[in-house]
Amino acid sequence: MATPYPVVFFDLGDTLVDRTHQWAPGAREVLRTLSDGGCRLGIISNTGDLGLPELLKELPEDFPVHLFEEQLLLLSSQEGVAKPALEIFRRAVSRAGVAASQCLFVTENALHVLAALQAGMHAVRVLPPPEADVHRIPQLLQELANLPG
Repeated sequence: MATPYPVVFFDLGDTLVDRTHQWAPGAREVLRTLSDGGCRLGIISNTGDLGLPELLKELPEDFPVHLFEEQLLLLSSQEGVAKPALEIFRRAVSRAGVAASQCLFVTENALHVLAALQAGMHAVRVLPPPEADVHRIPQLLQELANLPG
């Protein structure tokens, strides 16, 4: 899959999963499509005091944590900084090892979109469940890659 973003970060709550810890419609397929297309995947999420083991218990049983690069899992509980602080986005870019402009952040939160943009990343806002439209991300990236120069 052609995409101008070799690294795609996702928020968790109301982006990939809903408030009942179930998948947002199409979210699981988006992760697989992007991963199969060669995108490196990461998470930037405010997780309260939940570390990764506790967080995984709150996610769908089939959540494919193996698709995400370990160094690209930025959980506020482990980072000591939460969105919308610019520092968590800067850390994400640094760990990705690419230019900020090569990183895309996907979230339902408008303020977090603006913060990611302020940190130099690109960002897209999706609708939260039950109207979730995260399933459109691969199509949008394909359309963006095919825009005339």
